[in-house]
Amino acid sequence: MDMSNDMRFLEYLTTIFAVTQTVIVNGETVTNEITGVGSADDLINPYFCIQKSDGKVTCPLAYGESADGNECSGNDYYVGGALRFDGCDYDNTYLGYLGLSISSTQKAISSYTQPEGVHIAYTHASIDSAGTLSGSIEYTPIEPNIHLVVPANTNLTWSYAGINLSGFEFDKVINPVTAPNLSEIDQTTAYTDLADTNNFIATGANTIRMPLHWGYLQPDGPGQGQIYQNYYNSYLKPFLQSTTQSKIYTILDIHAYMRYSEFGEQYAGCGATGPCPDGTLITDPAPYIDVWTKLYDLLKNDPDIDEQYILLDLMNEPVDVPDDKVFTIQVAVIQALRNVGYEGPILVEGNAWSGLHSWTTESWQGSDGQLYTNANLFTRENFAKAGITDLTKIFINAHQYFDNNYSGSSTSCQTDLSTTGANGFNLQAFIDYLEVNQLFAMVTEYGTGTDSYTCSIALTQFLDYLKANAVTSDKTYGFVGHTIWSTGHGWGSYNLRVKPDSYQWKLVSSYLHTQGVFANTNHTTAVAKNIHPQKR
Repeated sequence: MDMSNDMRFLEYLTTIFAVTQTVIVNGETVTNEITGVGSADDLINPYFCIQKSDGKVTCPLAYGESADGNECSGNDYYVGGALRFDGCDYDNTYLGYLGLSISSTQKAISSYTQPEGVHIAYTHASIDSAGTLSGSIEYTPIEPNIHLVVPANTNLTWSYAGINLSGFEFDKVINPVTAPNLSEIDQTTAYTDLADTNNFIATGANTIRMPLHWGYLQPDGPGQGQIYQNYYNSYLKPFLQSTTQSKIYTILDIHAYMRYSEFGEQYAGCGATGPCPDGTLITDPAPYIDVWTKLYDLLKNDPDIDEQYILLDLMNEPVDVPDDKVFTIQVAVIQALRNVGYEGPILVEGNAWSGLHSWTTESWQGSDGQLYTNANLFTRENFAKAGITDLTKIFINAHQYFDNNYSGSSTSCQTDLSTTGANGFNLQAFIDYLEVNQLFAMVTEYGTGTDSYTCSIALTQFLDYLKANAVTSDKTYGFVGHTIWSTGHGWGSYNLRVKPDSYQWKLVSSYLHTQGVFANTNHTTAVAKNIHPQKR
């Protein structure tokens, strides 16, 4: 064995290795102290996801964490990576790409690329000589668009008809990727709703329901602090300026199930796992009064929001609310809103997900032994006892889905809507309830799955029902309108997503241009002279 040859070979390998190896000599520390969004006492801060040139994340830095930036990036002079909420996985919300010039002689931010069409940014960015990153993540305003298609007012059957446009209520942290966007500036991006919304309006819609997350409105807690300005000014305000100036009725819906869901911790609704709905049940009326009066104060003092096109939906789909509180809480909010000057329509919802089919049949026992239903709580007599005698602008808000368990979670639909009893649709019972109490109603959620055969049958029956029972000049009860669930670019392939060319909207729009006996763009004029994720 020739040891000298082996030694020479080893020396050769060592030389090659020394030439090809990347030697990290700077070893400069990077510390992530970029602040985030939400409550000042409990911010949701971003991760800095340092990666190598192959894109692999090597150092996921949460707030307050440090790492050797050069080693993490595999580069003597450059450190780069994505900013994300919640972690560094691909499905964590992307907040842009950050590049740093890092060496023993220089520490500087070399670049920051904001995600295109997504209204969030790393602002006041800086890095000090110790490598500590500072600055903050902030939502950035969507540009208002006062050039939306104006409703043609060809619908003579209902005062209000249209769509839900979802996205402001998604996730546990305000998601800029799903935020409804009607701006002209962003219409060429993947995050626009402008073309679809204009199409819906052009084909008959005059109403948009806009779901909101209570925890995003008040991240400090239920009834605590002011309305979160970063949420309101960046997203809600420009949306309302856009729609109301274009004469589109806009329903503000606190989509909360009579529960407060903590910012960054809980969904407004149901996630893939965990409680359904998520959040903490609130039975004190004070927090509801607080959030609504503060929100209304912002609306009424904005000269670019036309209040006559605003409707307020006090609470989406209350669930398991004890005793008579589902009624008394909303009555207290109505009185508070009227006291601060809001004169427009107010929508109230009932227990058990506010189901139309279960309005008269679903019951619960109160602590005093009394048996309650939505039908025996939301009566003209009970409203009057609470001091609310003018019901011309108080609408019972019922929801209806058509699959076997009425949840909207299945692709197919039941095809017979004439069923009655505990497991039936009970359509006539709901109309009888409205007639006895001389009440107006609106169905702000109804939807069908992807099985267009069975669901077209169900949807046609339901639209016929709504039309046959619409409020007219000689009918002082019934339906003033409806909005289908749901539109919005954030839904992806969601089972109930509605697009302008989907079978659902083709059916609905065919009902929005029929000639009726009552042109009720202002239904109260005619009536006042008489009485008056899975969905869940």
